[in-house]
Amino acid sequence: MGAAHPDRDMEMDGPNSEASLASPMAPRNGVMSSAVTKRPKFTKRRRDQDGLTKPIGELLIDSGLLKRAQLEEILRVQASSQSWGPRKRFGEIARELGLVEGSRVDLALARQFDLPSLPPSDRTLTAELVAARETNHPGVEVLRGVRERIAQTWLNARGTGAAAGSEPRSGGHAVAIVSAQRGDGRSFIAANLAITFAQGGRRTLLIDADLRQPRQHQLFQIDDRVGLSTLLAGRSGTESVARIEAMRDLYLMPAGPIPPNPHDLLARPELRWLLFNAEEQFDVVLLDTPAWSEGLDAESVCRRTRAAALVVRANQTTARSAQQFVATLREAQAQVLGLVFNR
Repeated sequence: MGAAHPDRDMEMDGPNSEASLASPMAPRNGVMSSAVTKRPKFTKRRRDQDGLTKPIGELLIDSGLLKRAQLEEILRVQASSQSWGPRKRFGEIARELGLVEGSRVDLALARQFDLPSLPPSDRTLTAELVAARETNHPGVEVLRGVRERIAQTWLNARGTGAAAGSEPRSGGHAVAIVSAQRGDGRSFIAANLAITFAQGGRRTLLIDADLRQPRQHQLFQIDDRVGLSTLLAGRSGTESVARIEAMRDLYLMPAGPIPPNPHDLLARPELRWLLFNAEEQFDVVLLDTPAWSEGLDAESVCRRTRAAALVVRANQTTARSAQQFVATLREAQAQVLGLVFNR
């Protein structure tokens, strides 16, 4: 994805603490304040405490996945392998001996390299959030490419040519995730893309702007009694945002209760204020939207973000319809950052 489209198709099968943020966004007239929250200065991580300096074998023992005798067996095989060829990796030997599942080795490696991830047995997040569990999944790698293209063509361009204190003329922090029809996998892509941004160290806010059939609260298993709908209606403030404890740097604003007037709410100026303030305090703001075919909701969101990523379903969305959709997005004054093909 990016200025054009991915080199290959997506090939993915398709209670967190709802703690309100200390001060990611402060109330302003019932919406959000534009005051910027000071982010903590970088300090050296206590690597030993976090387990980042431990060998992979010790991490597996700490997790109860490997016994000391098994560790010694692997080390013996590893030492003997040097006599007849290149030294084999610890995880590779553990897999070959059948002592540890490959997914467990991958999890230990993720911890070594400070990559937030969950073990397969963890039920904190739903199985559809593949990026949180299968960090080596081919589809997740494609999403990382999508992430970097968005970063290079939009996020890093923020403020180009804009006067201080004004909205940027090109670039920004907010991107709408859109699709033509329901069932294209838009919510699935938005959720997993948000996870990859957070795993890459960017403070990420995912907003569920689908006020008709929202899904993000189900995927992340959080309460949706307050969210975007209540915030835009002036009935809630910062408590509308939930921190996803399982994924450092990831926050979610669910859709909230389904309103009788979704388009009216999304067309209100409060949405513009929300995005303006969110962009000041988050590195990335992704918005899941309703299907374009379901009304003007998605168009209203795209006019606010001025940037969109288009999700199309392989073997379902024709090239002609995708081209027509891109033209429609441009008419809505949204820069099309690229296409994501979802299988």
